[in-house]
Amino acid sequence: MSKWSVAKETVESVGQLAAENAADEVGMLEALISTALVSLNAHKGKDYVQSFVDYEVASLNQSHHDVQRLT
Repeated sequence: MSKWSVAKETVESVGQLAAENAADEVGMLEALISTALVSLNAHKGKDYVQSFVDYEVASLNQSHHDVQRLT
C-alpha cells in the first residue's frame, strides 16, 4: 500500500471517528493536520514545514492537486 493510500484511509477513519464520537469532522481534520505539522516540524524543522504548507495552500487553487510533490 502506498503512503498516499494510507493517508487517505487515515483521513476517512478520522471522519468515521468523528461521527462515532459525536465530534465535528472539520475539527477532527484540523486536529489531524495540526498534529501532523507538529510532528513534521520535529523531523524536518520550521523552514521545511513553512515551505511545504505554502506549496500545498498555493496548489489548492489548481484543478489538479499534486499531493505527491515530495515523493
